[in-house]
Amino acid sequence: MVKSLFNFLKKPKSGSELLTELDVSRVVGESKPAPVRPVAVEPDGPSVDLDVWKQNDLDRLHTTWQAVCDAPEDEDAATEFRTALHNLHGASGAYGGGALTRLTESLQTLVTELPDLTADAALINLHVQACRATLQGESDAMEDMSSAVCDALESQVEDRLRRQAS
Repeated sequence: MVKSLFNFLKKPKSGSELLTELDVSRVVGESKPAPVRPVAVEPDGPSVDLDVWKQNDLDRLHTTWQAVCDAPEDEDAATEFRTALHNLHGASGAYGGGALTRLTESLQTLVTELPDLTADAALINLHVQACRATLQGESDAMEDMSSAVCDALESQVEDRLRRQAS
């Protein structure tokens, strides 16, 4: 499955066409609100619901990416997307790290080098969709698949940046 997604990247497509054809949610299912699981910060202090925060950060990443795709010339939209990504990456350790940390780091590496985000819309969209798929929970099978997806996306980013440098 991962290989077929990356073979698809080699075919040039428009930004809006990519968003509909590269929708990973068709495979992993739509993200659902995370179960409420408050985590106490201090024994008798306030509690923080990390699952809700994670869902909100992932929703913000998705929403800001949609705004970039809807208005590619809007620099404010690109800045909001980069900010949402930066915030999600910064919080990813608190959300359990793992695949989410790897995905956001890979995506940050890519978008930091790109003046025009829509030039690599397919690769960015795959990262955003993969980040949202991290809500599916943890199991050995999910961990193996997450690792394979992270490896493939990180390789794609390295290849893309290598081609750009040439």
